[in-house]
Amino acid sequence: MYPIYPYSPKHASAVAVEVQPLHHGHAMQQAPPHGHSFYELIFITGGQGQHRIGESVFTAEERTVFVIPPGVIHDCRRLGNADGWSVLFLPESIQEPSLTNLGLIHDVPTGLLFDVFRRPVLQLTRPLTLELSTYRHMTGMLSSMAVELRDKPVGYEYAVRATLQLMLIGLARCAPWLGEPAGQVAAHPEHRDLMTAVFRDIDWHYPEDSTLTAAGQRLGFNPNYLTTRIKQLTGRTYGEWVIERKMIEARHLLATSQLTVSKIAERLGYSEIESFVRRFRHHHSTTPSAWRKEALGRVEISCESAPSAP
Repeated sequence: MYPIYPYSPKHASAVAVEVQPLHHGHAMQQAPPHGHSFYELIFITGGQGQHRIGESVFTAEERTVFVIPPGVIHDCRRLGNADGWSVLFLPESIQEPSLTNLGLIHDVPTGLLFDVFRRPVLQLTRPLTLELSTYRHMTGMLSSMAVELRDKPVGYEYAVRATLQLMLIGLARCAPWLGEPAGQVAAHPEHRDLMTAVFRDIDWHYPEDSTLTAAGQRLGFNPNYLTTRIKQLTGRTYGEWVIERKMIEARHLLATSQLTVSKIAERLGYSEIESFVRRFRHHHSTTPSAWRKEALGRVEISCESAPSAP
């Protein structure tokens, strides 16, 4: 069993995207084998090493791109002196989100060339080798996204989302398996089917009826079995994933709406604002209002009346 890390951004942002320089000694290269609840793109711009994805080991060298979907286990400890960029993102960053529904946590848009990101995991995790012109274009986009996220100029969230969309379209065009029938590749393992159902259930019910007992009834599993199996597969309990989903929506609403913190807490299913503020502070080491101020990079929109959480 390997840990599945949630999306926990280092910097507040109105869009769920992080762009990090990847270099020898980066924390990712020290981490044991793990998975994520988000997508990760790894662009290699220099040096050489190896990258293990599942049971396969691939060469990591200049112009290689790895796509790591949610739940896939990978190991970067043998990347050697390879460096480049790491892009972390949630599917909500690909499409314009609404204020009430971000779509399923593990879904991605349909249509255009995004179908490549809906392929079975064994097909998707094969690395791409970019042509030189495409490589130069994409490294330029990566630098642009990093600057937008760092400086947060007016409208940066739209610029970052648009750049990410263009990048994914470019990667899809480079995918050698884009035209292959999905049936030629092994189907998702059984546990991925279970986790897909669990995440879908959380996404539909997290604001109101997200207890383990209710989830077990909806999914047709004994609650004790369900939470034990989820813990075995992801390293986290059902309740912890519910909280993670609420925090995703909380960050989204704080960054994109003018709802008060009290209204956001109510929308997320918290009966008291104090409980929401404590939970948010536990996850992000700051209050919702402070996070909102940093994400927007301008004057605070609203304030909470809750006392400081311990």
